[in-house]
Amino acid sequence: MKSIYEWNKYGLIALLLVVNAAFFALMAWVMPIRFEENDDVMMCMIANGLYSGSPDAHLVYINALYGQVLAWLYGWTRAVEWYTLSFAVLHVISMSIIDYTVLRTRHGGWVKAIWLTFLYVMWARIIISFQFTTTAGLVCLAGVLLLQREGWRNLLTGCGLVFIASLIRFHSAALVALLMAPVMLFQWRLNWRKYVPMLVLLVLLVGARWTNSQFYKAEEWQYYKQYNIIRAKLNDNPNARTDQVYDNLPNGVTGQDYDLLQRFIPDPEVMTLERLQAINAYVKDVPMQQKLLNVERLTKYAWIILTLLLLMVLVDMSEPSKKMHLLMAGYALFVMALLVLVSLDGFVKNRVFLCFVVPIVMAFYRLLPEVVGRKRLITMSLLVTILCSLYIYQIATVRNDDYYRRTVLWQAFQQPLVKTLPEDSHLVTVGTWFGMQYMNPFEIKDFNTRKLAMGWLTYIPFNKEICESFVDLLQDNMYLFVPANYENVECTLNRVRQQIAFHYDIPTHVELYRRNGAYAIVQLRRTENWAAMEDIYIPN
Repeated sequence: MKSIYEWNKYGLIALLLVVNAAFFALMAWVMPIRFEENDDVMMCMIANGLYSGSPDAHLVYINALYGQVLAWLYGWTRAVEWYTLSFAVLHVISMSIIDYTVLRTRHGGWVKAIWLTFLYVMWARIIISFQFTTTAGLVCLAGVLLLQREGWRNLLTGCGLVFIASLIRFHSAALVALLMAPVMLFQWRLNWRKYVPMLVLLVLLVGARWTNSQFYKAEEWQYYKQYNIIRAKLNDNPNARTDQVYDNLPNGVTGQDYDLLQRFIPDPEVMTLERLQAINAYVKDVPMQQKLLNVERLTKYAWIILTLLLLMVLVDMSEPSKKMHLLMAGYALFVMALLVLVSLDGFVKNRVFLCFVVPIVMAFYRLLPEVVGRKRLITMSLLVTILCSLYIYQIATVRNDDYYRRTVLWQAFQQPLVKTLPEDSHLVTVGTWFGMQYMNPFEIKDFNTRKLAMGWLTYIPFNKEICESFVDLLQDNMYLFVPANYENVECTLNRVRQQIAFHYDIPTHVELYRRNGAYAIVQLRRTENWAAMEDIYIPN
């Protein structure tokens, strides 16, 4: 494998593109591929026009410049799912570049084989839970690796990939760049010529962020953006779920209202921006000793973190020098500090942790000396094998779960039920039972029902005059997707009914539209008979 260093670079790149395209297609078919969560589904539906009525660039989490390109492509033809295809193409290009940077070093063939095995296991893990956050991380990593190579072509391509990654998910790209920065600084030292392109890239990134803000400068979009930022802080913050917060809710907000917000079903009329800001101000004041308890959540990644630390020690021992010792010790503290910092006020989700692991291991590869002793090579092989095994187990677990949820729940129960809805219907999901993420991500455009969502779409201008409060759920064309046993007192549907009764003094009853063995589609209807509410709500 070491002789690959002498290959024609264009021939090697072409070969890698073909191999990686085949690998992606194989994984997408065998796994099979799906979006990790409904977030990508909803952004895809905005881009292709299913949510907003026509292709639109306001993808919220993805820069509107990228969204504008997708909207133009969908306007040209909707025969292709451009949202998904663009990610797939970027995956193949990025992995080919990452592979190329591994193969074009003078490390031994066995070292290259170890790292390539790790990379493909991690790529398979990312593919099986396809997602814009990990896509941005992968693209940014490829760009940063190119920036470390010589030549203006590498420089331009690297800057372009980092720029694209920042458009897809700025925070993910920033995290990867931050994790790779110590290695770049260590290798570049005081070579100022290396930093000039970084300043140009920084200007471009700031410009892209400013341009994105111009797409949202309308008053209704400004309100939505502010609302969604605060909502995300409350939904993704473990400190927002403590008893102290529930006991200090602002006037007009009940514990049930806040509970529905945490379940991604807030009533826009009740959970206003001002009330969310008041709650968030209280959450910010949670004592540090309380926040430190959240670090315990990192224990689910304990084996992976321990393996990474041992691998870091091994890399340090492979090139014993004072500078390397200082670098690796500082890097270990830097990475752990980042993990702790994120966990204080948020959940370190698996997709975010993936954006930690892959750049860290690639940083080790960049610091590894060209010649590695036999004993250290064996130990290195063992550690990387442990990492691969942990993620292969994850892949198997996710695939087994996906098989049931895709073939049994989605294909057998959910999709046939939804296809019975009238053409002018709006489907509202109460809870997270409706698994659109189990659709083929290349076929979202074929979904034939207008789906409405709250959660991070609460107050989005696309929902204006359609679903602005829970009262709007009583319209004739509103259908709610719930479990088949929706009569259960604990069902989220009944919590919604309680809040409609409490805030708007409107008693409701449930009309069944369709039901099968697992799910039901129902409608809420006004009633003058409070007795219909006795099982779930007694008015004062």
